[in-house]
Amino acid sequence: MAATVSACATAAPPPVPVAEDARAALARIEQHRLALMDLRSLADITIRRGGRAQRLSGVMLLREEPAALRFEALSPFSTPVLIVAGDPQSVTLWEVLDNRAYITPASPDANRRWLGVSLGGEDVVALLAGRARPLRDPTRVELLPADELGPSVILTGRDVEQRIWFDPDSGQARQVQWTGKNPARATFTPTPPDAPPAGVKLETPDGALRVSIAYREPRMNSGFDPELLRLTVPEHVRIQDFR
Repeated sequence: MAATVSACATAAPPPVPVAEDARAALARIEQHRLALMDLRSLADITIRRGGRAQRLSGVMLLREEPAALRFEALSPFSTPVLIVAGDPQSVTLWEVLDNRAYITPASPDANRRWLGVSLGGEDVVALLAGRARPLRDPTRVELLPADELGPSVILTGRDVEQRIWFDPDSGQARQVQWTGKNPARATFTPTPPDAPPAGVKLETPDGALRVSIAYREPRMNSGFDPELLRLTVPEHVRIQDFR
């Protein structure tokens, strides 16, 4: 009897039925996200963490379904100095000049340790693509009236709450915010709804992490070969596998 009571006390609450207007808003957000099948662009990235700033420029490749990415940071002589590749299972970071590489799971916990935000690989790809990926299997979804950023939906999960501000006509996300154990906020550079993304800023409320990404000459849905996303680290490179 005591075991039954304990189990009931710790069980997750059943999902609250989603109102039709909130369901329609989520559908528009998802439709806009999936309208981008792939992205190829030059990218300028600035990462500020711990009082230090790191600037990288190179080539970004993204694919939404299945989610995958590849970024090659280039030297002034156009040779790779850092390569990052990821898919739903793992993320590989190859520091070319130091002849070493790291392989981690594409999980929120692993990304929190090396990236500084607790987001899964699919969420990271969506943000880089200028899109919002709604929280999967929320227990509650609520549509809020418009504020200065526009209308928004709040999705409540087990240990996180996600809020997405969006354009009510196109479903284009304007800002995404996560609150809970590992809060963060992403703000998208405004573009026409059917245009390629122009950039995104990702930051934590305490200012410990600030990432700014700007795209140059982005090409959307060009249909590039998915094999370009694959990364095979040479055998002579020192690899630390944390999977």
